Amino acid sequence: MAADITFPANNSIAALGRFSKAIIEIPKKDKLLIDVGRKSFLYPTCMIFLAKACLQRARMHKDEVVAYRGLSSLDYANNMGFSEVLNLKGNPYRQGAFGGHSYIPISSMSLEKLENDAQTNGYEIGDAISARCENIARIVSQDRSSELRHTLARSFCEIFRNTFEHGDTGLAVFCAQYWDRLNQVEICIADRGIGVFQSLKQSKYTQPNNENEALHYALMPGVSSKAWKHKKKKASQKSAWDNAGYGLFFAQNLFGKMGHFYIASGQESLFLSKDAIKTYPCNVDGTLVSMRLDLSDERQIAEIIKSTVGLAHKVKERLGVKSLDYNSVAAFLRSGLN
Repeated sequence: MAADITFPANNSIAALGRFSKAIIEIPKKDKLLIDVGRKSFLYPTCMIFLAKACLQRARMHKDEVVAYRGLSSLDYANNMGFSEVLNLKGNPYRQGAFGGHSYIPISSMSLEKLENDAQTNGYEIGDAISARCENIARIVSQDRSSELRHTLARSFCEIFRNTFEHGDTGLAVFCAQYWDRLNQVEICIADRGIGVFQSLKQSKYTQPNNENEALHYALMPGVSSKAWKHKKKKASQKSAWDNAGYGLFFAQNLFGKMGHFYIASGQESLFLSKDAIKTYPCNVDGTLVSMRLDLSDERQIAEIIKSTVGLAHKVKERLGVKSLDYNSVAAFLRSGLN
């Protein structure tokens, strides 16, 4: 039997985006057959992106039977929980890896659990999410330096808070892997909230005209649909849970220069690396962020971390927040290639 759709032949971001669009565009069927194809290995971003696209299709056509062919070849992905998140009935490919010093299997962060943990232990939700992010950052940084670990933890905190505070959803999923041979690490974080465009449309100051503009604006320092509310609070009312809008700026500046940074939401996505800035079509409910980091040049990583705080203030001062101009933001992002 011919498959209705096949997983991309490679792990490229562009191919994943095309798959996410193609699977949604297939007319409703009694039974949809998805073929793994020749794939035998999936990176963390591939696992989450593909699972997200397949589940999005399943939610769209709830009475459509979805079948998969070739999942048995995905030993690594299945071990990391890929087949389990597909919600297969009688799934024979059970998760076997539950965390180690070099990887994080497909995992979730729940606002409800964070709130329960905070209440049980007598601290704020911000402390609960910080503790989780410190553990995640320890894997991603491979403990190259405490400065890198803490910087990543702060950045991840805001990315996860974006899910809960801006995305209007209470759940995020993530997965990470470090490859010793490459000395590289990759982490992917995703949710199925309202998305970047709808979130920033709620901002008092930043009003994007479309999804592409929204993605560009979201990477700028101080941009947050609720950051202005944080500023109006008295000092005694501010807490670690408040989202100041710097997490994505730190992430895109570090990962974009030392690997890649990718963000997808709705029908648009934006990819940044030291060599290029590209946009790719996609179909993503909520938001997906993929980050890869080359850990081999510790000196350059330290320099980027050191300069990013000052750069954030300079960019915020030069481009502003209340009246961001898309052309100026795009020009700034391109300037990192020079």
